[in-house]
Amino acid sequence: MILRMSEINGFLHDFEKYARLDGTKYFLTLHTVRPNGTLTIMKYQDGNFTYHRKNENYWDIKEIDIEFEMLSEIIWGFRQTINEMILEGTFA
Repeated sequence: MILRMSEINGFLHDFEKYARLDGTKYFLTLHTVRPNGTLTIMKYQDGNFTYHRKNENYWDIKEIDIEFEMLSEIIWGFRQTINEMILEGTFA
């Protein structure tokens, strides 16, 4: 569960526990409301994180590298959804 900003580090450290593996990278897809679509966060074996957005307004052409600070803000913003997924056991 992510109840404090300080818990984001632990979540990202254990990202593989909560994400699916596609053979190359771990990924976690979150649904967005405004705009309606998805945000996928990916982690590679080297520890590098990227993201990809796909929604009713646009699609990112490729994955985008993400800095830890921005990633932390995204995780914090989606903490309710992530916590619900943890409680419901709907992760990988």
